[in-house]
Amino acid sequence: MLYLNRLLSAIGLVAVLLSIITFYLLFKITNPEIGRIDSSYDAIVILSGNPDRAVVGSKLFFEKDAKFIYLSKEASIVKNYINSSDEKRVYEKYIDILLKNNILRKNIVLFGVDNKSTYDEARFFSKINSSDIQNVLIVTNKFHIYRVKKIFNTFDQKVQIDFFYIDNIGDWKQDKGAIKMVVSEIMKCFLYYIYGDFNGYLVYQ
Repeated sequence: MLYLNRLLSAIGLVAVLLSIITFYLLFKITNPEIGRIDSSYDAIVILSGNPDRAVVGSKLFFEKDAKFIYLSKEASIVKNYINSSDEKRVYEKYIDILLKNNILRKNIVLFGVDNKSTYDEARFFSKINSSDIQNVLIVTNKFHIYRVKKIFNTFDQKVQIDFFYIDNIGDWKQDKGAIKMVVSEIMKCFLYYIYGDFNGYLVYQ
């Protein structure tokens, strides 16, 4: 009986700790810190996971007088079930968006080999040739920014990094898609803290 009481107490303590951590992550993910945004950047960095990032990144390229756009090279295939001959890799779709938004191909620099996670992106970006750039602005989504900062700061980045997030959702609690994204981010944060690189568990947000 004593053993059972101790076990139940331990389970209760773990449950309380997990609840506290979950609510902490919920707050941080849904209320990300904006941080500083400079008037100009040498490069805009677009992470994979949402094509809107390429559209917003294109606008920031001109607004921030950037010289380059660094694009995550996610090489998985985007399926086209109507016309299979039109299938492209994810990064090729992003390049198409950038070109349509008046970004010259010579200004687009791919980084990585076949990035499958934010961890891959941060790791490969830390290895880029940074001789032509000193500061960059990373573009992602609102609910992704908390984890992005944690992961990118894990690596010894060669350039100054600031972060910009897309906020196109009103009250996330009223949006089913946003709720799913927030829950997914909480899970991914737990996995990141436990495993670090968890490519085998989940891919892009």
